[in-house]
Amino acid sequence: MNKAQAKKIILLNLAFWFVAMLLHPLIRMLPTGSGNPPKIFELLIPVFFIMLAGGSTYLLKAAIGKPKDD
Repeated sequence: MNKAQAKKIILLNLAFWFVAMLLHPLIRMLPTGSGNPPKIFELLIPVFFIMLAGGSTYLLKAAIGKPKDD
């Protein structure tokens, strides 16, 4: 893997975690009729966090496993 590919993978990994950091506050700001976030969000947010963590881990595993181009 050359330097440009490594930078792309690192930026994509950071994007995964940036979305994960912003997800919870953004969901809390969604307006609802009762003023409280829907109960389904209590299940969906952790599931989405796990999916983002899995995607990030997959990217890093793929990056580490690639041979270095000379």
